[in-house]
Amino acid sequence: MSTHLEVKARHSFARSFLERNAKVQTIATMISAKYGVSRTTAYDDIKAVHAEIQLSDDGPSQEEASEPMDTDTILAMLQHRLEVTVATGDDKMTCGLIKAINQAKQWNGYAPQSTSPTTFV
Repeated sequence: MSTHLEVKARHSFARSFLERNAKVQTIATMISAKYGVSRTTAYDDIKAVHAEIQLSDDGPSQEEASEPMDTDTILAMLQHRLEVTVATGDDKMTCGLIKAINQAKQWNGYAPQSTSPTTFV
């Protein structure tokens, strides 16, 4: 049985992704992996949060909901997915996520430095 604080943490996590229009399946997977709960519990949390968003006035405005995600948000989501895939041992997905993270860093102006032993400073 989850404590009230654990439930609130899961709901906060779900809300942050629902407000950015992330896929429900993706949110359920992330909740299940991050908090160690069943997918059924994750979907129940998502339903509860969705109902709360529909009833509240503090949800994102129409302009906020339609804005594209910034690269920092994308990097955070990719990093989380990378941690999950490493934990599950999915090597192919891990390689794909590393490539995606490097691409997102390049969008953000990150310039990787050479680590070649022949490079002199």
